[in-house]
Amino acid sequence: MNTAKLRLFCATIFGLIVSQSSAQVGLTPSSSTVFAGYASVSYEAATDTDFKNDFTASFSPVFLYDLSDDFLFESELEFGLSGEITTTSLEYAQIDYLGFENWQIIAGKFLVPFGLFGERTHPSWINKLPTSPLLYGHAHGGVAEGGALLPILSDAGVMTRYKKNLNNRWSLDFTGWVSQGPRAAPGSEDSHEEEPDDHEEAAPFVQTRYVTNSSSRLGEDDHDEEAASEIPGVGFGVAFSDNNSNKMIGARLGLVSGPTFEAFVSGFHARYDDEDNLDVVATNLAIEYRSGQWDFKSEGILMWQDVVRGDEIEVLNRSGFYLQLARRRGAFEPVVRWSQIPESSFNGQIAFEEKSEISFGINYWLQPSIPLKISYHADFDSEDHIYVQWAYGF
Repeated sequence: MNTAKLRLFCATIFGLIVSQSSAQVGLTPSSSTVFAGYASVSYEAATDTDFKNDFTASFSPVFLYDLSDDFLFESELEFGLSGEITTTSLEYAQIDYLGFENWQIIAGKFLVPFGLFGERTHPSWINKLPTSPLLYGHAHGGVAEGGALLPILSDAGVMTRYKKNLNNRWSLDFTGWVSQGPRAAPGSEDSHEEEPDDHEEAAPFVQTRYVTNSSSRLGEDDHDEEAASEIPGVGFGVAFSDNNSNKMIGARLGLVSGPTFEAFVSGFHARYDDEDNLDVVATNLAIEYRSGQWDFKSEGILMWQDVVRGDEIEVLNRSGFYLQLARRRGAFEPVVRWSQIPESSFNGQIAFEEKSEISFGINYWLQPSIPLKISYHADFDSEDHIYVQWAYGF
C-alpha cells in the first residue's frame, strides 16, 4: 500500500471512530460549541526610585457547549505570564440546567456571585481599568494578595438562580449557593519575616500575619513571640477537598431595572479552620447605574474573621469600598475610580494599615471588544503606578 492510500485509509477509520463516539454521547444536529474568551498584554511601571517596570500577559479561553435548549456546559481556563512564572488555573467549569421558566440550577466550579465585580466585571476587556479595585486581589493560591479583602471568588458546589418580573420595568434577581468554602492558609517557616511590599506578589498560602504589643506594624523581626497574635490567611477555592465538615452558604438578592439600574445585597458564611470553630462572614452592597454614555459602579464590603487568641476567639473586622465613574465619548472613555480599605485593628494593635488609591484612566476602543487602556494610579501610602493594557475579547 503506497503512502497516499495509507493516509486515506487512516482518515476513513478516524472519521468512523469520531462519528461512533459522537453517537454514543448523544450529540445532535442542534448541539453547538462556542469558543470564546479574552486576552491581554499589560505594562506596569512603579514610580519609585528604581522605576520598576514589567510586562505581563494572560490568556483566558472560554468553552461553551450547548447540548440542547435545557443544558449548557461552560468553562474558563486562565493562563498567565508574570516575570518568570507561568500560572494555570481553572476559573470555572459548570453544568447549567435551564429547563425551568424562572429557575436555573448550576453545579460544578463557578464564579461565586458575591457582589458584581468578580462574577461580571473582572475580565480584562470588560474591566475599565487595568487593575482590580483594592477590595479584590487575584490570587492563584486562593488568598487575596496585597492586603485585599478577598480574591476573585471561585468555588465548587451547587448554585440556583431565580428571576421574577415585578412589572414591565422592575424585576427581582435571587441567587443562592452552597460550596466547599474557605480554609485556613498555612504559614511557613518564614512567616515571621518582613512582609513583602503591598505591590509585590505574595507566594500562595504565605499569608500569616502577626500583631504584637511591641509594635504597631506587622511582620517586624523583633516581635515578641509570646505576645504575638496570629491572624491566618483565608484561602478560597484552593482545592476540591474540604478541611472540615462545614460548607460556605451564601446568597445574593437584587433589584433590577432593565439595563439601567441594578442594586444587589449579598453575603456568605463559612468556617475555615480544621476544627470547624472559626467563622468568616462577609456582606456586600453593589450598585450599578448606566444612562446614555455614563457608567457608574460601586461596591462596599464588610468582613468578619474569627481569630484564636490564647484560649479565646476574637473577631477581626475589615471593610472597604470603591466608586467608579466612566463616560464614553466616541471611541474614547475617561475613567476614574476611588478605592479604599480603612485601617483595621486586632488585639489593640494595627492588623492592616489603611490602603487608599485614586485611579485615572483613558480607554480607546479600537473595536467594541478591543480596548487600549492607559491609567495612572495614585497610592496615598506607597509609590504610584502607571499601567498600559491592550485587551482583546473574542
